[in-house]
Amino acid sequence: MHLLLGGVRGGSPIADTAYSRFGGDTTSLLVTGVCGSHVVVDGGTGLRVVSNRLSSERENRSLLMLFTHFHHDHINGLPGFKQMYDPLWQLEFSSRSLGGHTIRGVFDMLVAPPVWPLSINDLPASTTFSVLDDQRMNSPKKFGGLHIRWCPVHHPGGSTAFRIDEPSSGSSVVIATDIEWAESTGGEKRMLESLCRTPSEPDILVFDGKYSRENYESCRGWGHSTWEEGVEIARSSGARRLLITHHSSEYDDDKLDRMDERVRKTWRNAGLARQGEIIDL
Repeated sequence: MHLLLGGVRGGSPIADTAYSRFGGDTTSLLVTGVCGSHVVVDGGTGLRVVSNRLSSERENRSLLMLFTHFHHDHINGLPGFKQMYDPLWQLEFSSRSLGGHTIRGVFDMLVAPPVWPLSINDLPASTTFSVLDDQRMNSPKKFGGLHIRWCPVHHPGGSTAFRIDEPSSGSSVVIATDIEWAESTGGEKRMLESLCRTPSEPDILVFDGKYSRENYESCRGWGHSTWEEGVEIARSSGARRLLITHHSSEYDDDKLDRMDERVRKTWRNAGLARQGEIIDL
């Protein structure tokens, strides 16, 4: 199984040379199993990078796209997703119901006139939609050779953490972007801890570390965590590696380099996620 970091920025996408090393696109990640199954998590502008990677696929042209939540920086790459316009692709879009909204309803608002010239009925690809039932979040959703589990996390309007396992290789990744650990209830913390530890420690934890302890208090309640909390959670859960994600649009490469140095000094198995990086689990 391998992980492609298509976009690791939060808030707004940035196109500027000062943001080239860590990337300026918003959240989108691609997990591909050894069997060829593709699972995409979120459709920010980083979906462009994911889409380009998928364009070389000649055998397995089906994928599952999961959405942590529906804030703009996690869906704004969706209208231009090239695979939706290719009749050879079969696409399943899936999310929990958040505040009574599902990805189908969001899709109908985002990929439809007047904000987009085409609607779902005009797309050449085969598309289906599904809702992730919280009553079944501990029973894996199976997609090809990949097993997906999830849990709710603390974020304004709600959000979702995902765990993707590949039983055939023993590989696993937990993706917990857009989570505010300090404001999470005891129950919310226990659910994420269980997701990280069951059935075993994950190879990689991708965790929201938009802030540091120095600047968190002025942003308390905005829905994001500190990188220090990410290190603590990764260590306590037994994760083999930690990738800090959801970088602030105000942080250029130089600032993120300094932050990355601090993270790595704190724990040698941790570091900041970089757009375009491919990690073989």
